[in-house]
Amino acid sequence: MEDLYVLGVNFSHDCSMTLLKNGEILAAIEEEKLSRVKQDFGWPRHSIDRILCEYDVDKSQIGWIVFDQEIPMSLGKSEIEYRFSKSSLKKNKEYLDRLTSFLGLTNKKMGKDNEEVILELISAEGFINAKVKYYDHHLSHAATAYYCAPIAVDMVITSDGMGGDSSFNFYRPSADGLSRIRHNDYTISIGAFYSMITKLLGFRPTRHEGKITGLAAFGKDTELIDKFKNLWRYENDRLVRYPFDSLDEQWDHFNLQKKLSRIERITLNHSSSDIATDYGKRNHVLLAWLEEATEGFSKEDIAYACQKVAEDITLEEIKRVADEYFPNQSISVALAGGVFANVRINQFIFELPFVNNLFVQPAMGDSGLALGNSILLDIEQRAKNYLTRQYAFKNTYLGPDYSKDLGEFVAGFSSDNIEMQNMENPARIIAKLLRENKIIGFWSGRMEWGPRALGSRSIILNTFDKSVNDTLNERLNRTEFMPFAPVVIDDLASTYFPKYRSKVPAADYMTVTYDTEPTFHELLQATVHVDGTARPQVVRREVNALYYDVIKEFYKISDCGALVNTSFNAHEEPIVNSPEVAMKALVNGRIDYLVLENYLFQLK
Repeated sequence: MEDLYVLGVNFSHDCSMTLLKNGEILAAIEEEKLSRVKQDFGWPRHSIDRILCEYDVDKSQIGWIVFDQEIPMSLGKSEIEYRFSKSSLKKNKEYLDRLTSFLGLTNKKMGKDNEEVILELISAEGFINAKVKYYDHHLSHAATAYYCAPIAVDMVITSDGMGGDSSFNFYRPSADGLSRIRHNDYTISIGAFYSMITKLLGFRPTRHEGKITGLAAFGKDTELIDKFKNLWRYENDRLVRYPFDSLDEQWDHFNLQKKLSRIERITLNHSSSDIATDYGKRNHVLLAWLEEATEGFSKEDIAYACQKVAEDITLEEIKRVADEYFPNQSISVALAGGVFANVRINQFIFELPFVNNLFVQPAMGDSGLALGNSILLDIEQRAKNYLTRQYAFKNTYLGPDYSKDLGEFVAGFSSDNIEMQNMENPARIIAKLLRENKIIGFWSGRMEWGPRALGSRSIILNTFDKSVNDTLNERLNRTEFMPFAPVVIDDLASTYFPKYRSKVPAADYMTVTYDTEPTFHELLQATVHVDGTARPQVVRREVNALYYDVIKEFYKISDCGALVNTSFNAHEEPIVNSPEVAMKALVNGRIDYLVLENYLFQLK
């Protein structure tokens, strides 16, 4: 029987690719980590070329390429061509088309015409035998949450800014697939609200929402909470959000200059469809409302109110759905979609009395769509039961394998300024350096899938001195109020975080916060936020042996079974990929020591 190769692609921002062979997830990687362009978008050429070469797969062997159905339905031809080519000429034409479409001066042709364009472009890339299929955005998110969960799941929840006509959906699994049991359309979007607050406070929407979560801990209760909460209400048991009516009238109040100035500022995707245009208008009007409503309030209090209301609206809707479909039941929940990058919201979901277990897809944002689409196609083509657990995660080390690159790098390494040591006992040596307050770039194995660094491309240091946060933030050019996260060995996790349970996988991937046991606040001070919470990664030896052994050795000499773990990158840079890119961090003074597997590097 011929092998079934499925190539999944996220063609939007945070573009990514996945490769499945006969149902096995061979690889999953975000393009930015290879292209070195933050939040890269479009055709993930670097990733595709790297992974196909690594697995010795010819492009002609790819049977299917799968996308989000928004691609042919929402993008103009020139934009699709630009996302493949990245040429400046195509970019200028794409922007002009988008501008005129947004202003209602032109009407783009979507759908089947664009499917033909995509087929032609894919064939030109060398995929001469590949068929193409498209899947619903939120169903794809749901697939990544359900099928990748290493636990049995009763309910799947997706929430983001917008995908298709949806922003906040609920699914129930069965042998026939994932059935949508509650639909909330894009007009109520919690994700869009959070992104508009992100923009309002001077950050970049779809990239810096995590900064709002961190900043919120410094705020306090104000009347803004009620103001924001009144943006939503229930009508006939349906959640609705401001503006409740007269959208066009409110939009028409903007003069042409204001409309033009807001297109670049607000358009969170580049779509040209009627839904996307309406979504953009709603965000313009919402931002104008927020600018007026928040006048005179501090950034901290605005962030606090935003976080509080996002939590409350999300939890209220979850309670309503659970009461209707799972009355008086204890259920396990799986989450995906950009809203669930918010670890505080995830904490409160886990703490709901009827939730007994929680999994959050590590690539919860749109990069995860590449994987969701691949899984949906694979199940259909191989006629698998939709309750299959075949795709469940054991870990997220699904990126490229740089072992050959490392061998070549070490063999050819020569420097007058850098000393290289081949460590006989790397865990013990690294632990000793950490005890001496050294900052270490830790590079090991295949790259992580998703936005979190999980011990493959991490910067690690000890947790004893909170002032090191300022030092590291300065060296990495990062925002000072953002907390660092701890990595904890599994047998001490419940000691430091009393509500942690070993069979709950959310903490394996740093996707949920916990209240930290107060008696350990001082020991873990570099990782405990001002609200007493921390976002741990719990590591087991069978998942990452070297990483675990380093912490275990550190525990022996310090009586602390945790370290600071932050992503191995400077501010606004993608996480490092190759040994060469990692070495730049040492040369530039970002770190004190660099670990490349068993090799230790330091400046002379």
